[in-house]
Amino acid sequence: MIRKILFTAACIASTVVSAQQTIIDNINFDEKTLLVGMASEYNTDSTYHKYNFYIDNPTKLNNVKLNLEYGYEMQNKVTDQNHFMIYAIKDRKIIDQWLVNPRLYNIFHNGVAYSFDADKLENVAKGNPLRYQVETLTFKNQKEYVKAKKELDRNQAIFLMYEPNFTYEGGFEVSIKKTDAIATSEQAEQLVRDLIKTYYKKEVSVQYALNERNLMDRSQFTLSIAGPKTVFDKFKMENAEIGAWITEIYEAVIVKKK
Repeated sequence: MIRKILFTAACIASTVVSAQQTIIDNINFDEKTLLVGMASEYNTDSTYHKYNFYIDNPTKLNNVKLNLEYGYEMQNKVTDQNHFMIYAIKDRKIIDQWLVNPRLYNIFHNGVAYSFDADKLENVAKGNPLRYQVETLTFKNQKEYVKAKKELDRNQAIFLMYEPNFTYEGGFEVSIKKTDAIATSEQAEQLVRDLIKTYYKKEVSVQYALNERNLMDRSQFTLSIAGPKTVFDKFKMENAEIGAWITEIYEAVIVKKK
């Protein structure tokens, strides 16, 4: 689960490109906002751990800002399994994020790749080092989670937290081929929503995410659908690839400083 969370990521804000801009120009950093760099846990080596950093002070952020510059937009949108993530975090929630491929000298934001020299991140990490650990907590129901959360809220070492989603029973994915009639992810989402409404009237989550398949295969749109199992049982769509039903596991994922 943590692999999916740290990789996927639908980036929140879009960026207008110009030379000498930094990745944090469009974020309002106050005393409650963090900038955190984290090598993904599932990297096959620890090469990028040297870049890990944690900044919780606007003054410190200004001191390293020049090391966060990005360059021109790149047409070649290539990613590496051993990547590095940078998060803007407020109230233990991600408000913006960037995926860095140090060996490929690029950085992704909002699905767009830009040139980026990741070696400069060592300068950021030198004065702001981070050692972290990820824990996954499983709960039987919402009542059990609410009770545990009181203790979690008091733990000052926790800086990022993904809360369990008690809204849906589970979910599945559907891959739709890109055509002239379905040329954008928004059109694909609307098509699926309209189909589900023909037999289920309550709220269902239908989302296109910047996951690995969508990033690498632009000939299709993979959508994540979350709701009751009856939606999956009745879902039929021609010329679409429908994934298996996955029952929701009520998990909280916490990331904390060591």
